[in-house]
Amino acid sequence: MRRALAFALFALMAALAQKPVVVATIQPYGLLLRELAGGRLEVAVLVPPSANPHVYEPTPAQVRQVAGARLVVANGAGLDGWVVDKVVRPNALGTPVFSVAEHTGEPLLTTPTGPDPHVWLDPLRVAGALSALAEALAQADPQGAALYRTRAVRLRAELERLDQEMRGLLAERKRPGVITLRNPFRYFAARYGVPILYTIVPNPEAPEATAKAAAEAKKVAQEKGIRHVLAPLAAKGQALPLAQNLGLEAILADVLGEEAKTYPELVRKVAEAFAQALR
Repeated sequence: MRRALAFALFALMAALAQKPVVVATIQPYGLLLRELAGGRLEVAVLVPPSANPHVYEPTPAQVRQVAGARLVVANGAGLDGWVVDKVVRPNALGTPVFSVAEHTGEPLLTTPTGPDPHVWLDPLRVAGALSALAEALAQADPQGAALYRTRAVRLRAELERLDQEMRGLLAERKRPGVITLRNPFRYFAARYGVPILYTIVPNPEAPEATAKAAAEAKKVAQEKGIRHVLAPLAAKGQALPLAQNLGLEAILADVLGEEAKTYPELVRKVAEAFAQALR
C-alpha cells in the first residue's frame, strides 16, 4: 500500500512539474513565445531554421507534438498553412491555431501570387499582435495569464524602442536601395523606407536564380551603384557564388532565427544587414 501511494505521489508530482507545451511553426515565433512565457511554457518549433517554411513537410512525430500542445502559433498568410491542412485538420486535432498575420492590425502587403507572408520582419506589426497572442496564451494556460499579459506589454515597449534605434541606424545611406536574392525583406524595407531595387528569385518555392534574372540584377547594380546582394542566411550556399559571379558581395541576414537568441536580436541583426548594404 505504501509503495502504491508513493508511486501515485511521484506520478502526481511529475505531472505537476511538466510545463504546458506550445508549438511555433517557425523559429522567430519560437523566440517570441519564449520571451512571453518567461520559462513557464515548453516551446517547440516545427520548421528547422535552415529549412524553407513555404514547402515544409511535417513529420509523424510533429503531428503527435501538435496533438499534445495547448496552442500552435503560426504565421498565416499562406506561409505555413500546412500546419492546418496536413496536421490539425486531417488528424481531427483540437489544438487551437493562432495566426500572427491576422492580428497585426495592418493590411498585408501583396505579391502577384497572393499576400506576402513575412510579417515577422516588421517589429511594429509583431508588436501589434502581442496583446492578442498573450490572450491566446492566457486561454491555453489560464494560470499564466497575468504573466503573459505583463510580458507582452513589456516586449511591446522594447520593440517600439528598437524601432526608433533601427531608424537611426538606417538614417545614413549612400545607396539608393538594395538588391535582394529572395523575397522575405519587403515588410522590413517598407517599414523603414528602403527601396528594393530588384529581387533575383521572387518565387519562394523556386530553387535557383535564372540566367535572365542574374543578368538583370547585374545591370541594376551597375546602373544604381549597388555593391551588395542581401540574402537570407538560409540561402548562403546559393548567395555566395551568385554574388561572386555578379561581381557583388553577399550580405547574409538571419531572417529565420538560425543564430539569434531572442526576437529583438533577430530584427536588430536584419537592420544591421540592411545598413551594411546601404553603405
